[in-house]
Amino acid sequence: MIRSSFGTLFLILSQCLITLAIDKAGYILFCPCMGRFGNQADNFLGALALAKGINRTLVLPPWVEYRYGEPKSIQVPFDTYFQVEPLQEYHRVMTMEKFMQDIAPHIWPPHKRIAFCYMARGSTNESSCNAKEGNPFGPFWDTYGIDFVGSEFYGPLHYDVHHSDIAEHWKMRYPSDDWPVIAFTGAPGSFPVQDENRVLQKYLVWTEKIANQAKTFIKNKLPAGAYIGIHLRNGIDWVRACEHVNMSPL
Repeated sequence: MIRSSFGTLFLILSQCLITLAIDKAGYILFCPCMGRFGNQADNFLGALALAKGINRTLVLPPWVEYRYGEPKSIQVPFDTYFQVEPLQEYHRVMTMEKFMQDIAPHIWPPHKRIAFCYMARGSTNESSCNAKEGNPFGPFWDTYGIDFVGSEFYGPLHYDVHHSDIAEHWKMRYPSDDWPVIAFTGAPGSFPVQDENRVLQKYLVWTEKIANQAKTFIKNKLPAGAYIGIHLRNGIDWVRACEHVNMSPL
């Protein structure tokens, strides 16, 4: 009898702790589904600014990678490359893995999962976000067992929370009591990144493992200690860039 009572008390306390941990202001999820790391990083800074602007916890998505010879994208947990704690100095964040395990079962059950997009996309259904159509969209959400039961078109709202009262419009149109989770089909951030959001990159701090790999490479391969790093896109991207040089205002 005593053991049973302790078990019941433990379950009640656990439920209370989970309830206390839930952000009543709501959450933002998104798929970083445009481009490779550089584009995704640009989009991420915009999403971070939006989350801060409309005061919702940002769920840190995995980074989308493409491996040679594999037909589907690979989802790499956010904290594989970057630390979570520095981001929390700016705003509330949590990893996708933690959200799906601890929070989603309580506020975002499968029958309430709605995909957000500016307007209908894809070809299978012209009145839907078709959130899982194509790669990396499908593999991204499938990684976490997420299916959507409907779509929500938020146009003409946009993401610029710096130069207008757009943040208040988001809060009025999608109050957290009715919409505890806003799950964007794609990234809610501009590309290229807005100038106002560039400063947010200081909150992206490499994990110790990645930082040590960089230090080791510099020590072993660049003994002089002086070097220049460039982002060089080889192949057809480089050829196309050269073709547009004469038309560039710079």
